Amino acid sequence: MANPKALTAQLDALSLAVNESTLRKAALAGANIFLAEEKLRIPKDTGDGERALIIAYDQEESVTGKLASYIVTWLKSAYYLRFIEYGTSKMAAEPFKRPAYEAKKTAAAQAVVDSIDAQIGAAIRVK
Repeated sequence: MANPKALTAQLDALSLAVNESTLRKAALAGANIFLAEEKLRIPKDTGDGERALIIAYDQEESVTGKLASYIVTWLKSAYYLRFIEYGTSKMAAEPFKRPAYEAKKTAAAQAVVDSIDAQIGAAIRVK
């Protein structure tokens, strides 16, 4: 091996780059893709539904230091959005969450990869 110190430095930088902060930033990058698409697809009778869409940290699905999970959901006060998404016995569904997911799942996955790559690249360049 020509330069073991350089390899060691890069591995050290990599271990610093892949931490909980990196995972959270990457997960948020993906969640933001879904949020933007849902905002485009949600019925806009008043605009209140669009403003009620949020990204929330999912503590139950997350594993500290290993997995950061975020969900695109709505504020509690916008409970009526579930009726729009799934319909009721008196109202047809106008799904926006499921179609947004299907349309953007590849782009969201790529955003996660790109975010991690960028943070690893930045850490390696600093060393």
